[in-house]
Amino acid sequence: MLTEIIVLITAFTLMFVDLFLKRETRYFLMSIPLGGLALAFISVFFLSNRKSFGGQFSLENIDLWLKVFFILCAFVIVIASFSFILGESKETCHKKQIYSFEFLTILLFNLSGMLFLVSARDLLTLYVSLELSTLPLFILTAWKRDALSSEAGLKYVVLGALASALLLLGFSIFYGLTGTMDLVLIGRSINVSPLFWFASALVISAIGFKLTLVPFHMWAPDVYQGAPTVVTAYLSVASKGAGLVLMFQIFFRIFDISSFYFAIALLSALTMTLGNVVAIVQENIKRFMCFSAISQAGYLIMGFLGGFNANSQAVPSLVFYLFAYGITNLVVFLVVIWFIDQTGKENIKDFQGLSRTHPLIALSMMIGLFGLAGIPPLSGFIGKFFLFSVAASSGFYWLVAVAAINSVISLYYYLRIVRQMYIEPVLETTTFSMNLSTRCVLGSLVIASVLLGLVPVFYETILWTWKN
Repeated sequence: MLTEIIVLITAFTLMFVDLFLKRETRYFLMSIPLGGLALAFISVFFLSNRKSFGGQFSLENIDLWLKVFFILCAFVIVIASFSFILGESKETCHKKQIYSFEFLTILLFNLSGMLFLVSARDLLTLYVSLELSTLPLFILTAWKRDALSSEAGLKYVVLGALASALLLLGFSIFYGLTGTMDLVLIGRSINVSPLFWFASALVISAIGFKLTLVPFHMWAPDVYQGAPTVVTAYLSVASKGAGLVLMFQIFFRIFDISSFYFAIALLSALTMTLGNVVAIVQENIKRFMCFSAISQAGYLIMGFLGGFNANSQAVPSLVFYLFAYGITNLVVFLVVIWFIDQTGKENIKDFQGLSRTHPLIALSMMIGLFGLAGIPPLSGFIGKFFLFSVAASSGFYWLVAVAAINSVISLYYYLRIVRQMYIEPVLETTTFSMNLSTRCVLGSLVIASVLLGLVPVFYETILWTWKN
């Protein structure tokens, strides 16, 4: 539990130090979350397989990669949020937002919940961890306190509470059927019955909400548009990763995954199709990225079709694509965050001529978009190849065909933005600066997106970790 403790200590330290520093010296506070996250990242590599608290909290090899993913996402978002929380962004609407370091404190509490979620091994710990990773997002979504942000926060709270209630009801039925809260014992002792299928439907519905699977995605477009852009970016990667971890915990430890293959394949096909088709007509960049994230969730859950035995490549493929998606999506969002911070504009057409005024930034965004579309040799292509192989090995050739068609559709709407940046005339000749830390992170993510596609070492390492 070392990593979680470090993150919580960092959150409380930031909260209390903020009370005593003057505004002129509060730039110092930026080093606290970054230092804490760096220390938490290093601590992951000193962890070993073990169980604690009577098996309620456990750590396995594959869990380490998931914790690394969440920490890296939080690190990037902290850097991307500098201008927003310091009041230097045009997205900042209220003077009270200036020097609002509580934003980072809440973000760290959310991260701790995601880290606990990875290692939870009983129903109670799993549910509490999930709530800790969800409730702070309600606050962050409504942070701007304008009409859109408040509406987004309200919708998120109402539908999030509904999903939480469905999950809790499903968990209570599992407990009633087995008399235990241990996830593994539930999986071993539960009998298939109408009540089991009812509880399973409730739990899958809650998972669908967390992962924005169709038809449980209705909340996402308004929430993504109304939330601050840095929060939208965090929702699209870390929050989606938390939903994926929840799905993994339930299907790996409780359900007989083979009984749900067709349901997963159907949800995957519907999700990627609706996400890609609806994204074509979007004009707001944040709603556009929302439907892109919905379609990516459809690709992600294809990894559950290969089973969970030690020889299966399903879980390594799933984890690899989660990293590939997270990196490429953050590349795009870093550019979007910077653009909205500088201009206050959110429409796709506002990116006209960006390649002439900021060529390297436009190139970075193009690489990120092509990575999401799955263009070789970028990481998105390799990740999709592994996931398609998993689905094909289980006999779901029709799903692979649907996914391939959707990949072509996604290329069309991603090219819309590339067209605006490289072909359309420049709207404004004004140039804007990007701070050094953001430039370094953006460049690192672009390089990582390319290297993950060219060098197979990372996937091989995840595969070795899973088998051992």
